[in-house]
Amino acid sequence: MKIPGSRESSAYNLALFEEREERKRQEDPDIQMKKNPNPIARKGNVFKILAVAFVVSSFLLSIIYHKAELSELSKNISNANLALEEALSEGQRLQVELDNIVTLARVEDFAQNELGMQKILSNQGTHISIDTGGVTEIAPSDNFMPKWFSDIVEFFRAS
Repeated sequence: MKIPGSRESSAYNLALFEEREERKRQEDPDIQMKKNPNPIARKGNVFKILAVAFVVSSFLLSIIYHKAELSELSKNISNANLALEEALSEGQRLQVELDNIVTLARVEDFAQNELGMQKILSNQGTHISIDTGGVTEIAPSDNFMPKWFSDIVEFFRAS
């Protein structure tokens, strides 16, 4: 019994093809199979592959490291924002509490009860009138204008 695809099969006799290829090789010396006499060349490919693998793995590790660092910094920023919001709400609460404590009625009550002060009645005040003859004296103050500018203003007022 002949198996299709085997060398014994008449339909697929590959031996004829192999014989023809062998004759071609013998007739043409340029077409010959050469074995690699230098096995080091193959080792060079291994070194290249290892070098490329090292570079790629280093690149991937650096990306992973920077992603982890970015995640850590984002976490720190969110924690700082949360602390800022808490501080702002606490400051607002303290401002409302201060506004409730420092009212005019409370200040008057503290002055009367704690310090023993009393309100001035209209008949207790003494009014003084001073006739200086049109002379006005200006008390020195912490003015933001330079002295020479104030002198110029005074000169024009007097004119």
